Amino acid sequence: MGLDLSRLITLSGYLCALLGGGSLFPYLPLTPRLVFLAGLAAGLAAQRRHHPLIPHLLLTAGSLLLFFWYAVQFNRHNPALPVASILMILLGSRLADEKTPRTWLQTCAIALFCLSASSLFDLGPRFLLLLALMMPLLALMLVLLTAKSHPGSLDHTGLKRLVAVGFGIPAAALLLTPLFFPILPRTQLPLWQFIQQAGGTQPAGLPDTVTPGSSAQVSTSDLPVFRAEMPRIDPHQLYWRGPTFSRLHGLQWLKDTASPPAATPLGQQVRQIITMEPGGARSLIGLDLPLAFTDQRGATIPPINWSRPLPSPRRIRYEVRSVSVDTRPAPAPDRALLTRLPAETPLRLRQLSARLQNAGTNAQARLDALERWFRTAGFRYSRSDLPTGDNALDSFLFVSHRGHCEFFASGFALLARGAGLPARLVGGYYGGEYNDLGGYYRVGEARAHVWVEVWIGGKGWIRVDPSGFAVNADSALGGTRHRTLLTRIGLLLDALDYTWNTAVITYDLSRQLQLADNLHTRFRTFHLHDLTRLLPAAGLLAAAIGMLWLYLRLRHGNRFDRRVRLLRRFRRQLEKSHAIPRAAPLGMFDIAQQTNCPQIDAFVAIYARSLYRECDLTRGEYRQLNRLLRAGFRRTVP
Repeated sequence: MGLDLSRLITLSGYLCALLGGGSLFPYLPLTPRLVFLAGLAAGLAAQRRHHPLIPHLLLTAGSLLLFFWYAVQFNRHNPALPVASILMILLGSRLADEKTPRTWLQTCAIALFCLSASSLFDLGPRFLLLLALMMPLLALMLVLLTAKSHPGSLDHTGLKRLVAVGFGIPAAALLLTPLFFPILPRTQLPLWQFIQQAGGTQPAGLPDTVTPGSSAQVSTSDLPVFRAEMPRIDPHQLYWRGPTFSRLHGLQWLKDTASPPAATPLGQQVRQIITMEPGGARSLIGLDLPLAFTDQRGATIPPINWSRPLPSPRRIRYEVRSVSVDTRPAPAPDRALLTRLPAETPLRLRQLSARLQNAGTNAQARLDALERWFRTAGFRYSRSDLPTGDNALDSFLFVSHRGHCEFFASGFALLARGAGLPARLVGGYYGGEYNDLGGYYRVGEARAHVWVEVWIGGKGWIRVDPSGFAVNADSALGGTRHRTLLTRIGLLLDALDYTWNTAVITYDLSRQLQLADNLHTRFRTFHLHDLTRLLPAAGLLAAAIGMLWLYLRLRHGNRFDRRVRLLRRFRRQLEKSHAIPRAAPLGMFDIAQQTNCPQIDAFVAIYARSLYRECDLTRGEYRQLNRLLRAGFRRTVP
């Protein structure tokens, strides 16, 4: 056949193994990785020496021991890692074993299972790319192993056809996927996403309490927490509001559980579509100040549910309407609650708040004095080497002057309360990286933030971010980064990942129902005059198709001739049935005489008759020739 099937099988098999094992490699512990690499090296060395380096019984025994070691680690809290490790060990074992057709089939099957298991850790566009590469390779392996096991039954042409069919099946499946994906049944229970989170890394989410001094450092992880589709706005207004903290237990701030008061819409509204990543999300997030939340079905979410825990194993997608404001009118709050200082308040903080209370004749003057003190005290924003323990807040305010947002906000709010100003904390996120390609802000875990709201009579709640008074605030609070080439590539990949997640991963039963409802509504409201709007576009499309057809007709006119197409099919049939090459220098009558086949004689007679008439085939002749070609030409036995 002119092909070295053994080399093609070996190359295809190792490529399948690399795709399957490589997809799992980043997520596994050291032992399965080493087993896979050792098996790959042993298999390649055995190919050169023409015999396996490790006996089959030893490979089987070692694989069983490791199998049982990881099998006992399986539990409902850790289902993904043991299964994936076992698959990687089996793949390494097959690579090191003697290469027979059965071994190659097992290797490719395990590689496919490894690729499937990688979706438990990351079901992103990378998985789809690896799957698209894996499927044609598997089809090619099946074809090659079939040809290898039946020597002489396939010629070069037959093998090419089988390879084309093998590649065509996964290609057709990929083309049909967009058609069937929207209508295939979905389950309301996000079982797959629940399993997927078993091995994945998730953001921690906002805490239920604010406790300055609980840790010497805070997270700097850039894991995405949510993405917000919206126009670009002033970066200084990117305060993403979460829960509020009005109650104190000692110096620990506790999250409010009551429904937030109705917000008065002042100014232009900003619409956002928020996609929360799976993780520890404990409340809905929206640009400050959120007015209303709407779920995927278009139903309004009651305010009492804004701060309730969200289902962490799945992505949450909702719409928010907000107004971006620093001040909003509000009725007078409970002053006794919001000006109370706990007994654990440091003495120096009480003394300073007393001086601030005498700094002005009204609330605004006292607030201005408090802000001046923070600006001139020389505070530095830091996420490491932070004061800890019971005296952490006192140390931050009067000794180290070094802390993160929890120190700034807690110290400012307690000083404001001591000065007679109602104050509370607000938790959320600040800033975000805008992705121009996707049209959204990406907000990572490191942007978790806490700020203060102070109530002033006649104005309402005023947002104050004490962290902005730090001498290094511009650089420490994550200003706009310089976009290098690598940054732009990262934004492109993030946009692709976001598109994949919103269009594929989060497409569930509720979105199917929403799509069906939208189609039903459009159908009911459709009128004939709406069709006239499509006429210009349809006319342009028809004109483009006509011009393309005319161009192809003029440039490749002979390809559109029915007689030329029939002649090509005739030559292909001869090559298949009588082994006469298509390029053989034989006329049609010579072929008929040489083959002595009645069907070929009939075809040549009808075809030649139309040529001699110098006119096109009649409809009846065209049908006769087609029937002869479909029936095929049988070789006459001498």
